[in-house]
Amino acid sequence: MDADDRLRARLDGAIAVDEIGIESGGYGIYRLRCLYQQIFERRRQTLKAVAIMGKVAPYLGAEEVPAEMFREAVAEEDAGFIEFLSLALIVRNHANLGLDTQMLAIGLKDHHVRFIARQASESELGPADVICALEETAVAPSRLSSVAAEIRKQGMRAAIGDFGASRWTDEQINLLAPEIVIINGDWFRKICRDPVTVRLFDTVVGRLHERKAKVLVGGIETEQHLGVAIRAGADLFKGPHLAPPAHVGSEPVETLSLRDKLGGSEKIVPLYG
Repeated sequence: MDADDRLRARLDGAIAVDEIGIESGGYGIYRLRCLYQQIFERRRQTLKAVAIMGKVAPYLGAEEVPAEMFREAVAEEDAGFIEFLSLALIVRNHANLGLDTQMLAIGLKDHHVRFIARQASESELGPADVICALEETAVAPSRLSSVAAEIRKQGMRAAIGDFGASRWTDEQINLLAPEIVIINGDWFRKICRDPVTVRLFDTVVGRLHERKAKVLVGGIETEQHLGVAIRAGADLFKGPHLAPPAHVGSEPVETLSLRDKLGGSEKIVPLYG
């Protein structure tokens, strides 16, 4: 049995499927359950759900526990397996969301690329609908070009997953050539506190567009955050103001009224594009 077969066997042993097909992962006394947050694109005066971002959360019984508590409980030699288990759950449960051809954005490291491609090929999702969101610390700069090539060889899309929170250089961005750049939510909310940095954000989005990348703004918690993102020309939007993270089985949102999400004022919509 080779390494891939051993990993597959261990995943099969750790994953449980409930009576309606929802999968969760077991590790000791903990269970890993999937959460998904919808990503929206502006369509005139509406916001249309076009993709989702997936993650897993640890539970003890019915109660979610802090991620740090779970990480401390994971043996050092099992940390890599937990990463693969989490990724497998996110891809496999996509079929249970009741969504039609919505892309899946998933954060991963460079050595996960082929694993994710296999998981997607074996599911109803397919590699073309997978967005591989890489963080700066997850890929050595010397490997960016080869990782980008591998992602595209597998038929998936490359994305930067933590722009603003990490120090991506122009050279690194050019090497990865991401189709999508995900603006870190914490960083974006800090920008929104000051009119000067708000104006500078317009320039940031413009420079990313020059590189042919779509800009996804995360962390949108208020009407003001959404307005800043729209005014800057962002392409995609994510945050609890639009739709909070939800478990598999929750009713997904298809469209939102832009006017409602900007506060219902007739003056706000023209102001932000």
